[in-house]
Amino acid sequence: MDTVIIQSYRTERVPRWMTRCMDSVKRWTSAQGYDYRFVGDEIFALVPDWYRERTGHALPLQTDLARLILARDALKEGYRRAVWLDADVLVFAPKRLALPEERNFYFCREVWLDYVNNALEISDRVNNCACVFAAGNGFLDFYIDACLQLVRETKAPVSPLLIGTRFLTFLDRILTLPRLATVGLLGPYLVRDIGAGGGAFLDNYKRHFATPVYAANLCASFHNRSFPLPSGGAFTVDDAAYAAAIEALLAAGENFIAGR
Repeated sequence: MDTVIIQSYRTERVPRWMTRCMDSVKRWTSAQGYDYRFVGDEIFALVPDWYRERTGHALPLQTDLARLILARDALKEGYRRAVWLDADVLVFAPKRLALPEERNFYFCREVWLDYVNNALEISDRVNNCACVFAAGNGFLDFYIDACLQLVRETKAPVSPLLIGTRFLTFLDRILTLPRLATVGLLGPYLVRDIGAGGGAFLDNYKRHFATPVYAANLCASFHNRSFPLPSGGAFTVDDAAYAAAIEALLAAGENFIAGR
């Protein structure tokens, strides 16, 4: 019982591109000799009733807490390491992706690119789309308690980012949280550029991230939303956009950044 990889998603009306992401994780998990665990909608039963009431229909907030409980339970079962990967994480260079061992917990490095007031904005954040927790770490129980307290004490409506990106990024300013160096996060502009074969947003991302990326979160939360383009007009991150990005990432493999 060394390592278990945990994922969750609905089991009906699953987009083809999302299935491809989860399949890529399953193949990588098998190649590494890890155990794989999938949880459906029963994941929401893991969070307290009052927490579900406070978060309303914000299922990401419920999943943010439930993933930590799943990891804690797996460690209690005897696993040395419990890893959560969002369902929209694509492993596109499986032979190169390896989990680090230097620290006993890790999160995902988020380099976020946005287009605001006719200008490109880049920010470094910490994201929980990929989490690694080793047995004996002291952070997991603290994080669970912090999530409960934040949701309990925050006035409604509770931001979907409250206990994930927002809390972790704020905490990182004080503690410098350990990040997975080879797992990235690709927002809407990056998904578009990757699928189109390149662009200014992708060029800036590569310069800023600067290290190899072998797996990435494709940000399904932006599915079917539209965003403005610097050249005018707008684009929509639809199923075709995600599918095109997946094809390009799989073709690039370990050269996604190194081959720029």
